[in-house]
This record gives sequence, structure tokens and C-alpha cells, in this order.
Amino acid sequence: MEEIEEVVQEIVAGCKAHKVTVSPLLAAFCARTILEGDSVSFALEKDLSDDDVNKIIEMSIARLLERDSPSLETVKMQVGFDSSHVTAEERVRNRRNRAEEKKRERHRDIISTKPLDSNDFDSLTTLYREIFSLLTKTRDGDDYDGDVRRSVEREVAAAVESVFPRIGLKSFVQLSAEEKKQQLDELASIVTGIRLFNKESGKGGAGLESVEVLASNKVGELSDIIQAELEAVNDVCADYQEAIVFSNLRKPEQVTEFMIQRWKDELSNRRQYLSYLQSLFEDVSKCGGKVASLRDMYLSELDDLGSLVGGRNSVPKEHVYPKFDKIARLWNSIADELEVLLSREGTLNDLADFKGSYTATLNPASQVLALARDAPNLSTEEEAEAARAAVAVADGVGAAAAEEKAEEKEDTEEKKEEVPKGSVPADLLPVEKRPQVLSVDSTPEFMQLPLEYQGFCCWTITNRGGLLLPGKPGLGVVQYNDTFYVFAHEVALQAFLDDPVKYCKGVKDTAMKSPELIHLLRLQNEFPNTAIAKLMGGEAQPKIEEGGIPLGFDAPKEKKDQSTETPTHFIEKNIDPSYEWNSWGLRRRALQTANLRKCKTTSQQTDNSHMRRENDSQVYLPKTSSTMTKTSTGTCTNKEITYVGGLRGDTSRVKTKGVVNLSLEIKPTINKGTSHR
Repeated sequence: MEEIEEVVQEIVAGCKAHKVTVSPLLAAFCARTILEGDSVSFALEKDLSDDDVNKIIEMSIARLLERDSPSLETVKMQVGFDSSHVTAEERVRNRRNRAEEKKRERHRDIISTKPLDSNDFDSLTTLYREIFSLLTKTRDGDDYDGDVRRSVEREVAAAVESVFPRIGLKSFVQLSAEEKKQQLDELASIVTGIRLFNKESGKGGAGLESVEVLASNKVGELSDIIQAELEAVNDVCADYQEAIVFSNLRKPEQVTEFMIQRWKDELSNRRQYLSYLQSLFEDVSKCGGKVASLRDMYLSELDDLGSLVGGRNSVPKEHVYPKFDKIARLWNSIADELEVLLSREGTLNDLADFKGSYTATLNPASQVLALARDAPNLSTEEEAEAARAAVAVADGVGAAAAEEKAEEKEDTEEKKEEVPKGSVPADLLPVEKRPQVLSVDSTPEFMQLPLEYQGFCCWTITNRGGLLLPGKPGLGVVQYNDTFYVFAHEVALQAFLDDPVKYCKGVKDTAMKSPELIHLLRLQNEFPNTAIAKLMGGEAQPKIEEGGIPLGFDAPKEKKDQSTETPTHFIEKNIDPSYEWNSWGLRRRALQTANLRKCKTTSQQTDNSHMRRENDSQVYLPKTSSTMTKTSTGTCTNKEITYVGGLRGDTSRVKTKGVVNLSLEIKPTINKGTSHR
């Protein structure tokens, strides 16, 4: 529905006209649940007409104007708790972001101050004052007030004089921007550690709170409050459960169907209240464990530092500075946990507004509750008979017909019962998708299994009109489609094994009629459009507990502005490193490749060849060398030939016989553009 914002505004205005203040988030949730719950009147696949929109607005206003309605108060509690949780987380995140931004601004001012040289006294003085101002701020980046500020300045001045004297500015200005930031963070941490050590010694620490004591006290205070409230709400839920079960089974005359339905709504409200208390108690317990661990480390470091310093006048800085730094970091971590505890305290105070937001119709002095406590417990057979009667009523048949049907099923198993619409019997499912019963002996992590529907019996929810009864893991845990279910009795377990699809669909149908069950049973995946996280803008992310169970909603994800710089025209560099433009280079490479392919090295060590050298194991052809010139010229000397004449031919013509010395002149040749070898 694209007009959701206009519809929400109309709903808020309509409630305001009746002097009832409604938040836009609550109005949106109510409109969404009506839209999805009444699928007959409002087909989701079709566009809504103006009459449909007006009808949704009227139904939402009528729903929100209900007086003393436990189901409406449950919805208000769900919206209020998630909104408060997100608001508290966002407040803490914004405070930290502001403090970090102030620190970055001061870092930029310090880094941008660049003296001309080591003799620029004015710039160095300004730089030192900016560093000193950075060290005298609170964790939030603000200034201290009055006398506290002057005490802090004196302590910081004494600490800076020993850690970072003015002479160190000359080397500081030579560092890079990133190195300056790192050194400033280390300097602030060491100075804070010195002040914390002086505070522990009783010699200073102005403006620094004992966060380790405050956090420990806050953990104990919140734990006691939530624990006491948990015990009280558990007793109330037990009373409602006992009265409702007794009324369904014994049918007392003074109890009407309207009273039972009212008790169911009140029980759902108390179950939701109990669930949120348990979520807060788990958060506080986790914070308490972290605080205890950090506090022990913090006190241990202080003791080690005290024994190291002792009464000595001077201690090597390489020994004490790391400890000062660690003490400051531990103190900051404890302060962060204290902020989380304070935010949980705010959420607990907001939740307390729903403790008595409706008029309870059942109290410990009720006559029905007294009868329920005095009544004997049902036997297994009576409990099974009552369960069959409940199924018969839910299916629209009488108890006698249900009993007859059960007997007929036992006599003739070959006859198949009619399968209700939307139901798939277990014997028609594939073997790998059929439900399986897990026991303690067969499952090592039996007690850590994440139970579906928060551990409530889906059979009871379907057949008892949304009644929330906790299952009994001792009967066995049923695994179906990678989810785990528990049941209140054997009849419920066996019914689910016979037809799991029926009861999973039954829970969804019941939640459509009672929207407060959507978040109570954690069915946000089944109704994504009604998820409070989505209605808050789609930015809040569900908070996941260990084991995959959502407990609420964390703050929206932090967003930052980012940019990338790209060139206007990309330069393509298609360079082939193996390309050779010179033909002689190609010839040289071919000869080298051919030479390498012919070279083979083989060796075999034998007794005869041991310690002998073989020169012909490798043969390398002589390297061909040549010179490229534009014009090649050469000179030739006379060729001297010496021989003995008169040894052959006609001896009559030869006058003398003897050695002949002959000199021949050879003319040189000139080649242009060729190589001469």
C-alpha cells in the first residue's frame, strides 16, 4: 500500500480527535496487521480502493480507541520497547560520534599547524597550546567546569611536562599526519593513565569518575530489580495458566467463555512483559560479566604499577608508559559498558509503564484460582480425553463424534481420514522432511536447542484459541524443517508428528487474528510487512542472540559519505612484453631456443665412471657474431705464394728448377647495406 504514510496520518489525527495520543509507528503497525489479518476483505494482490482505505482507517481508529484492552496494551508494549531500545542505542552512538568528531577536529587543527622552522617560536607555542587543550577535555570532548577545570589543567600540565616536553615539538612536526594522530592518541591515553594512577594514590584525578565502582553498583542494582520483577511476573503467569487450564478442563459454572478469553489476553500480555524482562536481564548479565573482567584487570594493573613505582623518584619510561596506556584503555572500556547499562536502565523504566496498563481480572485471592489449586491433578487418560475434546471443538464436531472417530481409526488403519485444507499428513511427506523426536540421550546439545515459538506449545496455540502454554522438553523435542518444537503433553506431540503442516499453519492463522502474537512468538519472517523494524524505516536490524534468536532491535546502521575519483579518459596500455620488432632479435631468440632444445645433460654414476671427467657430455656450438654497418669496406694485402717450379710439365721448356716466390694483388669489394662476416 503506497498510501501508508497518508493512512497513518489519518489514523493519528482520528485518534487525536478523540483525545488519544498515538505514535505513527503504532498506527502503522495497527494498519498493517488489519490489512494482512483480514485477507478476505483486503486482497493483497489487488490495489486498494478508496473505500478499502477508509475502512482500514476506521478499523484502526476503533482498535486504537479500545479501553482497558490487554491485547492492545501488548501491541503498545511491543512498539514502545523496540522504539525505546533503538532510541537508547542511537543516543549512545550519537554521543560517541560527537566526541569522535570533536577529537578529529582538534587533530586537524594540530596537524594543520606547521611552523616555518625550529625557531618559529609563535607557531610552536600555538601548537603546544592546542595539544594541551586536547588533553584537558572530557571523554565527550567538552570542557570541565569551574574549579575542576583548573585542577585538571594543573594535573595535565605536570603530566605533559614529563611525557611530552616542549623540546619534543621539533621532532613532532617532522612526522606524517597519520603518525601525528597516533602519537596524539597515545599521549592522551598516557596522560589519562597518569591521572588515574594519581587518583588511586589520592594525589589527583580531578574530573575522573570511579567508573569501575559505578558500573559494578549499576549491574547489581539492575540485576536485583529485574530479578525481583521476573519472579513476580512468573508467579502471575503461573496463576493465569493454572486458572485457564482448570476452567477448560473442569468447566466451573462461575467462569464464562468471555472470562477465559480475557485471561488468555492478559496471559499473553504478561508473557510478553516477561520476555522483555528476560531480554534485559540477559543484557545486564553480559555487561556485568564484562565489567567484572575489566575491573579485575584494571585493579591488577594499578597494583602492579604501584609496586613498580613504589617510593622511587624516577622509573624508566619504557616500563611505566605502557601500563599507564593500558590503565586508561581499560577505564574507557568500563565507561563504555556503564553507558550501555544506563541505556538498559532507561529501557527498563519505559517498560515499567506497561506493568499495570490494564485492569487485571484475576488476582491471587480469586475463587477460581483457589478451586484450581485444590483440584486433583488429571491423569494421563483424562488429559488425553480433554485434548481430544479440544480438537473436536476446534474442528466443529462434538466430543462423542471425536471419540467415535478415534476408535474407528484404531480399528481400521487402512481408512484414510479427510485431510483438512492446507494440511499435509506426515506419511505423505518425503522421508527426509518428516518430523523426528529428539531425546536427551540422542542429542548432545539438547538443552541448547533454539525452540520455535519461544518454547510454547503450537498445538495449544492452535486448538485453544491462542493460549500460551510452555512445552515440556522432557517429553522430547521434535525437529521439523531445521526447527525445534516442544509440546505440553503427549497428545499434542503425537498430533504434530501426524500432521506438522496443520499446526504450523494454525499458529500463523491464530497470529493473524491476534496481532500481538506476531512479535511474542517471533513470527516476523511470516509477516514481514508488520515487522516493527521495517515500520521504523527499514534501518533497524534485529538483535540476534547466541543461537539465532532475535531479542529486539539494535540501532540503525551507521552511514557515511563516500566518494571515488576516476579519470575523465582512461588510457589503455596494451603492452605485450614478449613482442619483438627486430627480425635479427627474433632470429637470435630462435637460435637460442634451438640450441637449448639440443642441449641435453645426462649422467649416470657407476663404479668405472666414478671420479672421472667427461668433456664430451655437453657440446655448445660456437657463437656467431656479426656487425651491422651502413657501408662495409675492406682492404686486401698481396697474397704471397711460394712453390717449387719445374717439377711438372714439359721439362724441355723449363730452364731451371727451384723455389718460386709469387706475389698476387687482390682488389677489395665494397658492399652497401649488407653485413660483412
